[in-house]
Amino acid sequence: MKWLWIGGEEPKDMPQWAYHHLVTALGVDPDLLVKLKCVEQISFFEGSPVIQIRIFDPDLAQEMNKIGDFASLDAYPDLILYEGQLEKKHGKIVMWRHHGAG
Repeated sequence: MKWLWIGGEEPKDMPQWAYHHLVTALGVDPDLLVKLKCVEQISFFEGSPVIQIRIFDPDLAQEMNKIGDFASLDAYPDLILYEGQLEKKHGKIVMWRHHGAG
């Protein structure tokens, strides 16, 4: 049950499931995704556990020096480029381009 503890962690590289979904489903150029980082947290959607993810450019966030975990992006929504979730039970992925993506 290690996955229950996701959240509150420092930004990390994007997981493969998110990278693949952004490239194949949203048509994002893979070259643009290389430098991006993400933060995750466990939540529940319609009673099922999900991994929520927010993807951002660490170069922009570093200037602000305030992004340490998922919740810290609540204060800086313009830094979020993509966000979404992975349903743990069925593997369903829902992701979208955030308004901060331009």
